[in-house]
Amino acid sequence: MALLAQDLKPGQPGHVRSSAAAAAAQVLTAAAMTVVVAVLAFGSPAEARSSGGPRIVNGVQVADVPVGGLTREEAARVVAGFVQEVVMRPITLLWESESWQLEPADIGLEARIAETVERAVAVGRTGPWLARWRERRAVAARGRQIQLAVTVDEDLFRDIVFELSSEIDVPAEDAGFTISPDDTVRVRPAVIGRRLDASGLGAAIREALVRRTGRTVHLTVEPVLPQVTTQQVEAMGIRKCVAAYTTKFSPGNAARVHNIRAAAQAINGVLVAPDEVFSFNAVVGPRSRDAGYLDAPVIVEDELVPGVGGGICQVSSTLYNAVLLAGLDVVARANHSVAPTYVPVGRDATVAYDYIDFRFRNDGPGHVMMASHLGKDSVTIKIYGDAPADREVLIRTEVEEKIPPGVVRKEDMSLTSGQEVVDDEGAWGYVVSVYRIIKVGDVEKSKELVSRDRYRPRAKRILVGVGGPRAPDRETSATDRKPNR
Repeated sequence: MALLAQDLKPGQPGHVRSSAAAAAAQVLTAAAMTVVVAVLAFGSPAEARSSGGPRIVNGVQVADVPVGGLTREEAARVVAGFVQEVVMRPITLLWESESWQLEPADIGLEARIAETVERAVAVGRTGPWLARWRERRAVAARGRQIQLAVTVDEDLFRDIVFELSSEIDVPAEDAGFTISPDDTVRVRPAVIGRRLDASGLGAAIREALVRRTGRTVHLTVEPVLPQVTTQQVEAMGIRKCVAAYTTKFSPGNAARVHNIRAAAQAINGVLVAPDEVFSFNAVVGPRSRDAGYLDAPVIVEDELVPGVGGGICQVSSTLYNAVLLAGLDVVARANHSVAPTYVPVGRDATVAYDYIDFRFRNDGPGHVMMASHLGKDSVTIKIYGDAPADREVLIRTEVEEKIPPGVVRKEDMSLTSGQEVVDDEGAWGYVVSVYRIIKVGDVEKSKELVSRDRYRPRAKRILVGVGGPRAPDRETSATDRKPNR
């Protein structure tokens, strides 16, 4: 035919007919391509005529439910049935031998069926026409699974997690010490805790919701390690009580007792590592009303006056004596201006938060630990550590000078003329040296001068009445002070 066409001359009838046939063929090819493009782009004419709109591409399924070839309405009914039959069934939450049944309604679960169907309908209908054609072919050959869209109530889900955590979680316990009544020390082992890890729980529940079988979620529980291990505590070398000291106080002064208790509790259980320096002020903290301390008598310029934190110096002095008996190195210590009554002269340690501190250094090979106990009328501080069984520490006080108090008389209008009342007995002054002697067995190993202190005397104060005459049946003032007769 090609050779015959070449033999024809222009204008001959055969040539005209061949050109018309070629043109008709091109028109038919273009029309066919238009139909193909239209089908790929918009679906088949049957789909377009369907009252249900486009049908889902074959091979698409929601979870394990085939929805290919269905309209939106048909697919919605099928997915709704799957939700009712499968998704809303209980899920088992499992940890070791413990299990909990979770109803999807308990977390406010709702299946978003319309949204899920729209995702299914969109398969093979987005992007350029060639991409849609390729996607449809791939889905028809290998299938495509659409995830069921669901929502949960976040508050209800957190409540479920909280309930699970309250049953599963166990806090870790640091290793520590247990003190027996005989003052021996036993190491309390550390305990590993556990904690529910809920970070992936929501995703795991979503996966289990669409499973017809095996609707079990294994909970993730992580160990919680203690901060202080048994090995660390054992290595501290605390074996027994190496020193103890007790001082007395008047239980009737409630504010002073309160302050003593607060300071004693602050140092209770404090550990001091080898070569570490303990600071009383750093551990006890500022003595203020904001810190919980009350007004009680304190010594200011040789006088007892009300002050915040009165009684704290009794705790520091009690600790000072325990430190001396433990053989520890005293770094900083100051005596009161007037000798207090709760410790022997020369064995006190005054403190003031902003400028006077009591400090000692643990110069031993192992840790030491302080423990305090408040009785009805006494405070006791013990120091635990380790020391040779035959070691003995002695504290010897030598009073070098006693300075008698003077007498001061002060007029008082509340007393009758000629009446005298002792308002303050005063206090003796001293010059005193304190020595620490350490023996091992019966052999004196060392003797050191710990301190040489001077205490000023406090004058005896007598109130002398200058008031008018009083009724004969009243021998005391309104302040209930007893006359000195």
